[in-house]
Amino acid sequence: MAGDNGTMIRIEKLHKKFVHKGKRIDVLNGITLQIKRGEMCAIVGKSGAGKSTFLHVLGTLDVPSTGSIVINGVDVTRLKDRSLAQFRNRTIGFVFQFHHLLPEFTALENTMMPGLIRRGNREELEHEAVQ
Repeated sequence: MAGDNGTMIRIEKLHKKFVHKGKRIDVLNGITLQIKRGEMCAIVGKSGAGKSTFLHVLGTLDVPSTGSIVINGVDVTRLKDRSLAQFRNRTIGFVFQFHHLLPEFTALENTMMPGLIRRGNREELEHEAVQ
C-alpha cells in the first residue's frame, strides 16, 4: 500500500504550535520527511526539542497545527475522528516508554490488545504479535 515510489510515510511541512501562559511556542517547524518501507528512522535530540510531540503527531494521538502526514497512501491529517481511530487501530503500533500497559495482562496480551478489542482471531493475533 505504499506510494508509487515505495514511500510508506510522507510528512510535509509539519508544524505544531502551543500557547502557554499567553506565549506561542513553536515546537515543530516545517518538518518534511519520507520513510520508505523497510527503512529505519531514529528521532534523537535534547530534552524539550520536540521528539515526543513529533511522535504523538506522527502517531495521530495529536494533530499538527499545519502540514500533512500520509501513511500508506492515506492522508491521516484529513481523517475525521472515527475514521482516524479505526486507521490508528489497524495500522499504527505503539511501544510506550512508560505506563500504558495493562498490568493484569501479559506483555504478549498487551501487544495483542488492539486486535483483541476489535475481536480479531486470537491465534492469528498471537502469531502476528510474536513476529
